[in-house]
Amino acid sequence: MRKLLPARLLPSLALVFALAQAASAQAPAPALPPVDMRHALSALPDSQGVLFVNVRRLVNEVLPKLMPPAEYRKMLAEAKQVGFDARGVEYAAAAVRFTEPAPANGLPEFVVVIRGNFNADTLLALGRVVAGAQNVKTRSESYGGKTLEIIDLEALNKPKESADPNAAAADGGEEKPKPKPMPYPEVAVAALDASTLVAGVPAYVRAAVDASGGQGGLKASMIDLAAHDPQALWSLTAELPPSTVDYLHKAGVPASQETDEMIAWVKQLSFAQGMDALNYTTSASVLTDSPEHASAFSGLIRMGLLAAQTALSREAAKKTGKDAQQARTALAALKTFVNRTEGNTLHLSFAVPQRALNALIRSEITKKSAPATSAKPTRRGRGRRR
Repeated sequence: MRKLLPARLLPSLALVFALAQAASAQAPAPALPPVDMRHALSALPDSQGVLFVNVRRLVNEVLPKLMPPAEYRKMLAEAKQVGFDARGVEYAAAAVRFTEPAPANGLPEFVVVIRGNFNADTLLALGRVVAGAQNVKTRSESYGGKTLEIIDLEALNKPKESADPNAAAADGGEEKPKPKPMPYPEVAVAALDASTLVAGVPAYVRAAVDASGGQGGLKASMIDLAAHDPQALWSLTAELPPSTVDYLHKAGVPASQETDEMIAWVKQLSFAQGMDALNYTTSASVLTDSPEHASAFSGLIRMGLLAAQTALSREAAKKTGKDAQQARTALAALKTFVNRTEGNTLHLSFAVPQRALNALIRSEITKKSAPATSAKPTRRGRGRRR
């Protein structure tokens, strides 16, 4: 957000959240149902890449286990200082798509959807007030029964003209540095419903409005991969374009006929991390162009797993103490590895016990948050009396 909006707007955004929190305190929103990941993804527009984060589970279930209690309470308190209840956010999803022809800045279009126990219409109304107070140019547009607030970011690049003609002379005749250009000329914000906000490139926000109405949504294959793990805390899913190999070659990856062919087999990818009653899980799903190619990837991974297990077994036998324990933990995780195919889709996953990982992460957080001990002052010896 710091790259998309100037620093002078950040205090205003904090004010918006603070006023919205006050409004929600007067008229509390009803409790939201559990996160339905598949339903949330189905409301996204057609995209080449989607990141979904189950914020509710991360904040309310995961972080209390990983962070020391004092650090966790401090995080919640800091969020509330700007009127934001971190525990009330349900989910956040970000999507990107590439347009043809490519824009001049070479960046894809983006859209972000956030759902929580805030009042979306109140936030938009307060946003308009703050934008007016900051002299930010906005305009309203009606689309699909929704009101889009479109912010002119290009206008923020233009330096303000001083009303005092002697101002430049008073500053020694030096011109103020020009602000960095915004990566996107306009950004739109809209309320999809009472508790859901969407922001992004205006054309993409309109597509999100259409998708929320059941038109032009995310492909079924993308939803299946992204929501494959019902316990996922987050998932990242991407559709590989046909020109992926060309992009890799331009990035410096050496050309190889066998490798290029294997990359061309892959149509979609998805990575996810989840949490069940006992374990943290990591999974990946690869959609290929045929069942034979999915089986070929599975065979390669099987050989790699055997080599990794052999190496970790040797490390666990050689080392002692903390290093040996980490090697044994990694070896135990590999033994839970699942490598199976389902048609033309390859599914991979492994699990790590919550107790072991929680202890390791808490230890690292405690080390970083502990204040540095000051060096004890050296005592100077007393001089001899003459």
